[in-house]
Amino acid sequence: MIRARRTFYRRGFTIVELLVVIAIIGALVALLLPAVQAAREAARGMQCRNNLKQLGLAAQNYHDTHGRFPPGAVGPIGPAFPQFLQLTHHGLGTFLLPYLEQQALASQYRWDNSWFDPPNQPVVNTQLKIWQCPSARAKRIQDGSLPTVTPPPGVPFTGTAACGDYAGMGSIDPDLEHSGWIDPSAGPRNQLGQLEGVFPLNAAKRLAEITDGSSNTLMIAECAGRPQLWRRKEVPSDPLSGGPWASRNLLLGRGASKDGTAFFGPCAINCTNDREVYSFHLGGANVVFADGSVHFLKETLDIRNFARLATYAGGDVVAVGDF
Repeated sequence: MIRARRTFYRRGFTIVELLVVIAIIGALVALLLPAVQAAREAARGMQCRNNLKQLGLAAQNYHDTHGRFPPGAVGPIGPAFPQFLQLTHHGLGTFLLPYLEQQALASQYRWDNSWFDPPNQPVVNTQLKIWQCPSARAKRIQDGSLPTVTPPPGVPFTGTAACGDYAGMGSIDPDLEHSGWIDPSAGPRNQLGQLEGVFPLNAAKRLAEITDGSSNTLMIAECAGRPQLWRRKEVPSDPLSGGPWASRNLLLGRGASKDGTAFFGPCAINCTNDREVYSFHLGGANVVFADGSVHFLKETLDIRNFARLATYAGGDVVAVGDF
């Protein structure tokens, strides 16, 4: 008896079907990608706010120990101020090291040398995550031998140093008053006639001196992306000074034009990182106030209200809804 042989055929995917599946997967990825990117940026923003919270707590712990905040920076200002000419250069970041769980680095730091001198190069070249916003490029180094857009005053920086994305509030430039962008203020001024912030040069402030209220006074803010100069999220080729966390990297509060190419102007947030508040977050930047509270300042913040927040004893009141 002859049995019939059955032949089985296994049907596979056709090229058309395969292309349809690939197209569907591509469409799903395209739909999910913005959500994934938004979730990642939200996580980076949260880490950035946490960094500022820790920096604010470090400044407050310094105050608890010494009875005052650290100076914004120490060092010569210029020949017109001979009382400071013999000082070595030090920045806010080095004063805060012991209060940021960096006692080992603090012990290595030589206060008899400037922050950029050879004995301090191992310390200032240390990358500190607490000073870096994860939305900015990581592990940036400033090379002091390169020419910069705005060279720092005093002795040129000749070494290298790890950069940070946060800066203390140093001053508001009086030219903002002269140009009419902000109202005249009766607040304290430094030797250069600038309206003082919480972290002035060669001086240290006490909480009792913040008569505008610690919950109403900006202390440290984002100034991200240095040493590259950024303007409205576009980066020209020229480097900036003031990028290292150990340097005199204080915010100057000059106000910029909307495109970030000129001072003085109405823009306080996210127009340029040339010693102004600047972040890579959409719509604004993170700051910490003198009471340790962290806030997100909208980039539409009026320059007048920014100046009121940046000074500590001008008799100014800014409603929460205004920032």
